[in-house]
Amino acid sequence: MKRLIIFLFFLSSQIFSQTYLDISYNDATIANSTDLSILKKITFSSTDVTFLLTDGTSVSKALSTVSKLTFSATGGQIPLPVELVSFTAAVNGNKVILDWNTATEVNNHGFDIERALSNTDNWEKIGFVPGHGNSNSFKEYSFTDLPKGSSKYRLKQIDNDGKYEYSGVVEAQIGISKQYVLKNYPNPFNPATKIAYSIPADGFVTLKIFDALGREAALLVNENKKAGNYEAVLNGSWLASGIYICKMISAGYSGSIKMLLIK
Repeated sequence: MKRLIIFLFFLSSQIFSQTYLDISYNDATIANSTDLSILKKITFSSTDVTFLLTDGTSVSKALSTVSKLTFSATGGQIPLPVELVSFTAAVNGNKVILDWNTATEVNNHGFDIERALSNTDNWEKIGFVPGHGNSNSFKEYSFTDLPKGSSKYRLKQIDNDGKYEYSGVVEAQIGISKQYVLKNYPNPFNPATKIAYSIPADGFVTLKIFDALGREAALLVNENKKAGNYEAVLNGSWLASGIYICKMISAGYSGSIKMLLIK
């Protein structure tokens, strides 16, 4: 099946001057259509199918949700949904940084950012971020808030015709974390990613980046820190595409996360 799809992929690019890959799903995901001129490669794993675009971004789907891949010269008249890939909240001091990504957009006016206290459902609009209208490439968004306490957030995605839908809810706790935390966003990234980390006690903190072979690629933090929430930035413009490991050591804690740089 995989060989057949790859064969048809290359064959179709020779038959049509403008060809589309139409993807249908067997879950609640809306079908979409992608111009092959922006599609560089399709790869498969035992669980996922990944579409690598010519701008270096990629989108993955679970094979179990894909019901059909077809080619057409018209795009099948399948509309592109506003497909939210991720939505995260990270604490940096007294700030909450919201980051979200979309894989595709159609008729997207933008996003209202709404906030509520963690123990209530009294939502209020605190900002607006314009959308990209129509797009079938990876888009990144960010918004910074200065809440007075622990809060939860959601996005209200609004179409140009006024229709809207809500994202899931993410929470952020302002204050000193009771446990060690290490995460980065966005992931995958190009060329920069923010690494958020929390330490529950004063101590010496080392934050290093290693490549897939275990070689040290960067030293981001190497100093004493007060208990709290912090953020470091890795600019990978000089690094090669691939998998990198971020490792944090502090007191008796040692943790790591895997990051993917795609150029």
